Amino acid sequence: MRRAKREERAALAALMFDQFYDQAELQQQFSGIDPETARQIGPTVLGLGQGYFFSHGDIFVSDSPDGTPAGVIAGIDAQRLAHFGPLGQFLYALRHGKELHDIPRPLLTQIMRNSRPVLNVHSTRWYRRYCGRPYYIAQFAVDKPYRGTGIARDLLEGAIEHAVSQGYPAVILETFTRENVRMYLHFGFQLKQVHTCGDFTEYRLLLPLMQLGAF
Repeated sequence: MRRAKREERAALAALMFDQFYDQAELQQQFSGIDPETARQIGPTVLGLGQGYFFSHGDIFVSDSPDGTPAGVIAGIDAQRLAHFGPLGQFLYALRHGKELHDIPRPLLTQIMRNSRPVLNVHSTRWYRRYCGRPYYIAQFAVDKPYRGTGIARDLLEGAIEHAVSQGYPAVILETFTRENVRMYLHFGFQLKQVHTCGDFTEYRLLLPLMQLGAF
């Protein structure tokens, strides 16, 4: 595992979009938009969010045998992301989203409208009942040809080790995919909350680190 380079942002966003386009949350966000158009503009939309993690958090990648990224994981201090919030994301987009100018405004409006059901189920502060200031894993994806090769373990263990080295008391994350919960439980995460809003259910997990001198 290594730190991602800023010049890899477009490639990492494309990798992330490709892994999740068939999942319910992205299908919702890009509903009513033909798949070809969605694949053209989707990585740009996701890449904008990754720009914030390059500036204020961490993005790590694990490379394939040919040296190209095969997996990516992004993390950040949970309090920093909570303060960022939806309004902060909007302001960040206005200041740093030059790439969005190439996307027709009606499409952006449609994506924003489609995203409301996904945003409604999500909370950036749910962890406060259990932990004051955890490390938050916000994005995690492995390219489909490399699933089952150990890359997911490499990235997740590496992110946990990083959180331990920085003195965080816990790692938190969420997933919309019920099948993923078993994998996180295997790594020691505890399922703390299951929150449903409309058609979406978010599984919220926490890994205590205080008892871990190292991972």
